[in-house]
Amino acid sequence: MIQINYEGIISQLKSELKAECAIANKYGIIIASKIKEFAKGKVIPQKIISLISSSKEITDELNLNQINSFALEAQDYNYLFSFSKELILISKLDLSVNLAKFMPNISAFLKKLSETSEEDVKKFSVFDFSKEINKIEESFKEEKVTKKYSIIKDLVNYISD
Repeated sequence: MIQINYEGIISQLKSELKAECAIANKYGIIIASKIKEFAKGKVIPQKIISLISSSKEITDELNLNQINSFALEAQDYNYLFSFSKELILISKLDLSVNLAKFMPNISAFLKKLSETSEEDVKKFSVFDFSKEINKIEESFKEEKVTKKYSIIKDLVNYISD
């Protein structure tokens, strides 16, 4: 499996988009960051993770096809949370940034990054558990037969003594 350099991606996003960004896994653990509030190794606040995980219910309730991101406006910055099945991308933007222009680009980027991650995972070979289970069952059958005969053998020895 190819290791993805998330730190390099974050650095590139900062230079290309002029925005501080962070990438987290689906559990909310930050795996790369240029945002001090969301430093690498920290966890996204549980309320935000809950909102992301309930996006399917919100989508259904609002009769929408999909929710890809949401924005939080703070005193000095907007925080844009874009998410896929496996990754969460956090962007820290100045209040003057036009979110309508920024969001489609960042969503397309996250989709491409997520597809890359999923393709890498699919490269693993599938382990055939059925063969191993058959081997285990065969060894149990052999053990049972051996134990049966050993009991009879012990009985014969006991009776003959």
